[in-house]
Parts: sequence; structure tokens; C-alpha cells
Amino acid sequence: MQVHPDIAALRSDRAPQREAQAAMLAAGEAWAREPGAAELQADLRAFGEGAPLEACAMLEAMFTASGEAERLMDLMSRHYCRAMAAHPIGHPPFRQGFDGTSTSILLASSGRAQLMLQAKEPGAMAHPGYMFCDAVRFDAVLGGAADARIVRQTGRNTGPARFSEEALSLRSGHRLALDLSTEAIVVDAVQSRFVVLRLLRTAAEPQPGREYDAASGKLLHQSAGRIGTSRREATIALLGRMGRADAAPAMVRVALEEGDVSMRWQALREALALDTAQGFCALVSVARRKDDPLAREAGALRAQLLETYPMLAELEAERCPA
Repeated sequence: MQVHPDIAALRSDRAPQREAQAAMLAAGEAWAREPGAAELQADLRAFGEGAPLEACAMLEAMFTASGEAERLMDLMSRHYCRAMAAHPIGHPPFRQGFDGTSTSILLASSGRAQLMLQAKEPGAMAHPGYMFCDAVRFDAVLGGAADARIVRQTGRNTGPARFSEEALSLRSGHRLALDLSTEAIVVDAVQSRFVVLRLLRTAAEPQPGREYDAASGKLLHQSAGRIGTSRREATIALLGRMGRADAAPAMVRVALEEGDVSMRWQALREALALDTAQGFCALVSVARRKDDPLAREAGALRAQLLETYPMLAELEAERCPA
């Protein structure tokens, strides 16, 4: 394996790495002393605790009028770019990701709020589905140009979801406010690198996120509204893929307790796959609860299983008393 001489040198002398990271920390501290930076951080804490945007003067100025967001982000860029020019191996202390067309950098988070920079490279983009989640979002367009749409749900109580659309031509200075439970913004084409400063806050008790097929309105996927719940869902799914039948009793308890309906449904399905008797009795129990939000889905699955596997009716009579 070929190793660049600069990387090889770092292996024998780690002082440059320490100096580079010290320079990154100093850049962050210098930006924090800029006018408005401390107010931004204080407002983010308040917003993350549930304060309305209008009660957070700096955030409101950044996301409802042109000027403040651009000024603060320009100052931040200047501090970090100077540090990186002097120390190319330095790494700014932000979580970031890039998938080939989109970049996301998490600048700060507090409570339920996140402040991030997002960029999209030029080109056309396809959107086979629309995502909705229990959160509010504010966007400040810092640079570039893009054609986009705000997709709004106009009905989803029964049958497929229905949508209305509003076309947008986004340029520097544009400001957007979205209720992500019923609104989604999709970027169809980027003319020049499109950069947005985004403020996001999840609900105090978030409902599951939902993805719908753009053409038919069919529900494609549902995910937990909380990160912690998502982790539990992933753990339940992993135990199911591992065939851990000994985990079925714990999954039944999750399915029967109050909590996130998405996680409960995941636990119910995995329990059925791991231990048919325990899982089916839990399914019957949920189906019989009149006030359970999963009762309808559980009843439909019970009926489907009884039609496909008639022997389950005997199991229900013996082990699942009313």
C-alpha cells in the first residue's frame, strides 16, 4: 500500500495533528466572540426547550429576514477556512455527511433543536416518495439556485394520501417555514450549488415519521419519531433476524405496553415470527382493545392469518381467552 509522505510523517510526529486541532478549536472560539454568535447559541437553547421562534430574537432575524444568517455564516466560514488554510489536516468539529450530491453539516444542537448547513450539487433529482415527520423547520437560502416544490398532504384519514403542490424558484435570500407533519419540500433541479442554513425542531412527543409513494399516495414506510425509539426498533428487528426465540416474551411485553405504535407493531410482528403461539395471542389481545391505536391493524392481520392458517383458531380458543 502506498502512503503519502505527508501521512507517513504524521505517523512519526503527532505534534502537527495536535496543532491542527488546536487551530480548529481556536477558530470556533473566535467565531463565538463575534457579534451575535452568543445570542444565537442562547436562542438555540431556548428554541430547543420549546420557545417559539418569535421569542428568540436572533433566530427570528436569521430565519425571517435576509442578512443575519448570511453574516454569521460568512464569519464562521472565514474563521474555519483561515484555520484550514494554515493547517490542511485540521478537521472542523462538526458531524457531517456527503452522499455524492448532498452535503449535511450539523453545526449545533440543543434539546429538540438542530442547526445545520445543507448543500446540493447541480443536477436534476427524482423523488419517488414524500417524507413527513412531526417537526417544524425553517430554511434560510444562503446561496445558489434551485427549482423546488412544497408538497402538502390534503387528506390521509382513509385510503391513500393526497397531495397538493406549490412550485418554488429558490434563490439567495429566500426564507421558508414548514410544518413537516403535513408539508415536505423537494428539490427537483439545482442550477448552481444550493446552500441552505436549516433550523429543525422535533415535537415534544413526536408521532411516527411516514413516507408515501409520490404517484399513488400509498404508505411505504413508517418510522419512530424518537431516535431512542428507532434504536429499540432496530434492536428488535436484529433479534428477529438472528432468530432469537428467547426474545419473544420481551417483544410481547413491548407490543402490549403503551408507547410508540411503530415500535409496538415491529415487536408484534417479530414476536409472531419467533414464537407463533405467544405472538398470535399478543396480536389477539391488541385486536380486542377498543381504545388501542393498533387495534384496527391487529384485527386485520388476525383475520388474514386465520384465513391462511385455520389451525390458529384452535390456538386462539385454547390459549387466548377473551
